[in-house]
Amino acid sequence: MKCYCSSVLLYAYSLEETLTISRKIGYDGVELWHIHLLNTGEDPAAVGRKAADLGLELSVHALSWDLNFTSALPEIREASLRLLESSLNTAAALGAPRVIVHPGHMTDSTGGVDRYWEYLVSGVTRLADAAARKGLELSVEIMEPIAKEFFIAPEDAARLLERVNRENLTITFDAAHVPFNQDPLELFRRTPGVRHLHLSDAHESKFHLPLGEGKRDFLPLLRYAQQVDPGMIVALEGIEYRRTTRLAEQNYQYFTREAQQAGQ
Repeated sequence: MKCYCSSVLLYAYSLEETLTISRKIGYDGVELWHIHLLNTGEDPAAVGRKAADLGLELSVHALSWDLNFTSALPEIREASLRLLESSLNTAAALGAPRVIVHPGHMTDSTGGVDRYWEYLVSGVTRLADAAARKGLELSVEIMEPIAKEFFIAPEDAARLLERVNRENLTITFDAAHVPFNQDPLELFRRTPGVRHLHLSDAHESKFHLPLGEGKRDFLPLLRYAQQVDPGMIVALEGIEYRRTTRLAEQNYQYFTREAQQAGQ
């Protein structure tokens, strides 16, 4: 398995600093959040060259905050898709082969889900085709089962992959989006097309905790992921607004111990 640092684990740093720190800690790559790049104003091509010089792989987490490409409002759908297309352009400039996108959500959860599914299929088709023209993989992330989210289960991933039949379309599985009373491994086994795994800890009332500070047992999940895809990318998530490397280091150390046990 390959271990990537989510760039917002080092959100207070520039991206060139983030790359240098990630390499020093031992990460194989960085999942660069597009919003992080917009905030620092750095040149994507220069950041990409820095990553190459350091021997770091890159993926891009597309813009997601404030976006909803399955909105009931056509203007919101179009604006969101254009911003997501800008994330594809950024990935191409960085030399990053993979872009992770959040699906949209319902505007009004009382009106039924069918029309939102049509917006999802249309939007993902457009994005996957745009990504293919740039030689990129598009990976859609399964979300948590909360109000207005509707792309939340293995069956939803299967339905999307069937409806949008594109070779460059894959699924991102986020362990933090699994309800605490459910087994992440069981859901992972049932989810088709997973090429990318997001990892953070959780307990009964709080998700996206630093690894080792929750109650999840990730060893069975990591062992299975290693078996089905030895090259699986695991991006360690969380967010740190202060100028400290503590969270990035803690997550990496915990993951490394778990990954070593998974490989035994």
